[in-house]
Amino acid sequence: MDGAGLRPERVDDDDLVPFARAVNRHFYDSEADDDVLPWVESLSTGSRAWWTRVDGRVAGNLGVIETTVSLPGGGDVPLAAVTAVGVAQTMRRRGVMAGLMAACLEEAVARGEPLAGLFASEAAIYGRFGFGVAAPHVGYRVDRSRVRFPEPVDVHLVEESTPEQAPASWPELHDRVRSERPASVAKHPGQWLLGITRDPPGWRGGASARRLVEIPGRGYASYRVKEHFDGLLPAGSVRLLELVATDPEAEAALWQHVLDLDLTTTVEVSYRPVDDALPHLVADRHALRVTESSPLYLRILDVPRILASRTYRGRGTAVLEVMDPAGYAQGRWRLEVEEAGASCIPTDAPATVGLPAQSLPGIVFGGIRATSLAAARRLEERRSGAAAELDHLMAVDRAPWTTMEF
Repeated sequence: MDGAGLRPERVDDDDLVPFARAVNRHFYDSEADDDVLPWVESLSTGSRAWWTRVDGRVAGNLGVIETTVSLPGGGDVPLAAVTAVGVAQTMRRRGVMAGLMAACLEEAVARGEPLAGLFASEAAIYGRFGFGVAAPHVGYRVDRSRVRFPEPVDVHLVEESTPEQAPASWPELHDRVRSERPASVAKHPGQWLLGITRDPPGWRGGASARRLVEIPGRGYASYRVKEHFDGLLPAGSVRLLELVATDPEAEAALWQHVLDLDLTTTVEVSYRPVDDALPHLVADRHALRVTESSPLYLRILDVPRILASRTYRGRGTAVLEVMDPAGYAQGRWRLEVEEAGASCIPTDAPATVGLPAQSLPGIVFGGIRATSLAAARRLEERRSGAAAELDHLMAVDRAPWTTMEF
């Protein structure tokens, strides 16, 4: 069968269990009830899903979490957070995913969601749908034997927490940190459910149940420990899932707690901001093996709304010509930033820069410089110096950061 006969359908609530099983099957994960039903519970509110079926079998699937994302300078806008994207191996290259993505983006526009976002298992796929990196992230693999904190930290600030206690205070702490970071995605209630109170053994990869710790009112961390011995010597590893703090002392204390766990030799973490404090907290930053972690990709669907809604440190004007084959961001847009605020309207004026839709999110959210894109030929200067001017206009105080994958 070719792609002409494949039509995406909305998934009814009664079909969420077979939908979830299809998602896990396409990601080579367990389809057992214990591994599927908690995720189904998280999808039951504030989300939507599509699938394409052929002869009763699921050929492809895609879900959306209805949430918000922070703009530079503060404030949130709605976000269609795309997740659970998969295509059966026997149905690849037949337009299944293209159909699902078109349905997803069309509905986002109809609902007034100016952005879609995702984390990509195979990043090369999504550029053609207009998604581009908005928030680069880093990860660390830390050799505990080489870690020393030159400044004293009061580790007694850190207390154990429980799945019953954490939901009362952690969401508010997460929102406080989000307010200071652009491109930070709010956690849907179902994500808090999956991240705190649901922890099936099949999700642990052979490691412990989640350990939850907090500094009340100031920060929290969650992690797993995987036991291992090298002969008679302990050589366990820590997988840090999330660490959030609202002040420097709390951040240092939480890091020291995680980096000083008994019976372990390494700590691994992903999804950290590129301006993270950790390299400056330790005496020897070479103890941190830094790697690139999965970035947040965004797709701008409403250019005037996004450019006019964020705040700017400077003042100025730019005319951006955006090339978007899907049409959502297509056009020439005049951005005017004045003391009273920003405006963005269509214009016939000559463009100062031209760029494809997938290059726009990194510039708008401050994660990628326009001058870097120009050097990579992913942005064209139509006037000499225009890329540097755009960098100055779009500069942010803190690097964009989303604390978790969705």
